[in-house]
Amino acid sequence: MRKNALFSIMLVVTTFLSAACTPGTAGNTGTAETAGSEVKQPGQENKNDLVIGFNGDAVTMLANTDVNSFTDYQIRNIYDPLIDRDAQGKLIPALATEWKQVNDLTWELTLRDDVTFHNGEPFNAEAVKFNIDYILDEKNNSFYRSRWTNIQEAKVIDPYKLQIITKKPFSDLAWRLSEDLLIMEPNHIKKVGLKAAAENPVGTGAYKFDKWERHQYLRLVANENYWRGNPSIKQVTFTYIPEFSGRLAAFLSGEVDLIGNVPVESVDAIKKDTKSKIETVSTINIVYVALNTFYDGPLKDKKVRQAINYAVDVDELLNSINGGYGTKMTGPFSKGNQDYTETKDYGYHPDKAIALLAEAGYKPSDLNLQLDVSETSDPIGLSVTQAIASQLDRIGVKVTIQNNEWGNHLAKIRQREMKDMFYLGYTNLFTAQNSLESLFVKEAPYSSFYDPEVEEMINKAISTTDQAARKKAFDEIQHRLVEEAAWVPLWQREATYALAKELKFKPRVDSRLYAFDMSW
Repeated sequence: MRKNALFSIMLVVTTFLSAACTPGTAGNTGTAETAGSEVKQPGQENKNDLVIGFNGDAVTMLANTDVNSFTDYQIRNIYDPLIDRDAQGKLIPALATEWKQVNDLTWELTLRDDVTFHNGEPFNAEAVKFNIDYILDEKNNSFYRSRWTNIQEAKVIDPYKLQIITKKPFSDLAWRLSEDLLIMEPNHIKKVGLKAAAENPVGTGAYKFDKWERHQYLRLVANENYWRGNPSIKQVTFTYIPEFSGRLAAFLSGEVDLIGNVPVESVDAIKKDTKSKIETVSTINIVYVALNTFYDGPLKDKKVRQAINYAVDVDELLNSINGGYGTKMTGPFSKGNQDYTETKDYGYHPDKAIALLAEAGYKPSDLNLQLDVSETSDPIGLSVTQAIASQLDRIGVKVTIQNNEWGNHLAKIRQREMKDMFYLGYTNLFTAQNSLESLFVKEAPYSSFYDPEVEEMINKAISTTDQAARKKAFDEIQHRLVEEAAWVPLWQREATYALAKELKFKPRVDSRLYAFDMSW
């Protein structure tokens, strides 16, 4: 393990404030003075400790609340799901040992009977019901709720058996459980309240909460009674360094052991460092430019959206900025999505773009569009959006780049405050239903495109139980979204990590960071 005497990078207080209105987002407020005495502890010379250089803070430590990869990757070390995925994305048992569809509207899950929460309380079916009810309860402001509106109720059958009753057939429920639901300890929340529980979370996961200094670090310690076994890493710290240059400097100096989202231009420097190594994986995660129909601007016109697609040269962006790392997308799904189908590639045709703008009643010079990005979440995001602005300028369309802090970027999307376009990456879209309900229905928190006919197609498809008919319906929706030019799809990400040479870590296709699976 590579540690300097002082974990100095944690002293930088960042401004990762989220505008999202979710319960319990305050956390502990640390200062540079208090951090100085605390941060020397995370793993300095201890081979059993791990420090991860991370883009930004979690919004909350509550599970089932904030749809945000920064939050999710951290709290999944505290909480367990009922159904998990292996590193390649295959569904595997977790707190549930078995699951089956009893009929079109009923799923039944058998739970482990040997699990306790961090505070010693037993895990059981009542705990699962509590967490499902938490998502469904409007007053909790869960951003997952729009993906759970098809759930009628959770019904306890016995202490270790639970049924989930749906309003309509829900063929992808097992996938939804693997994606959304993490299990919080009910009595702890009832006793201390949501705000306090967000600052001192209790789950069944491999790691217990230790300390959270907002905008500085989250420190977790091993759960020695974990049902899967004793974690090899005894202490894990996520230290928040928003700028990639800062994360890289901290990594190369030995202050952190693992960083992700390494851009291609930094790979050689890491490979030359004798104490470091690179790991890569082709992920399920996607990157796109949303063409926002919720904003009352020219992109409400389908022909303008199509023109933007013709004017953006995705091949040039992928090769010149991303070094060819990634798989080009032509539609709303990556090739890793189990319901993927081949769709039309607009290609780069600036003449067609200008012609379509004329049909829509615009000269290119009439358009002055805003493109929002958050460099915090993607170190090449600003470069990509600047290049897109340059490509659109070739046909005479002016684009203003707005670089947002990550929490503000997400809040603007959720609160429908984005203007014409925004750049975003989205994770873990393994199925059509999860993809479509997360991004293309009116109430989804990160949706940028709404068409009532498309939403009706989505609702009809997800209620279809015949698998051949269901696949055909999903194929038709993908082609329709391309025809409507809902996005400018860019690429399926190839994730690149830098890590200490002694660290055993294999990246996952869903980019999750489970410290339990790592060791020295």
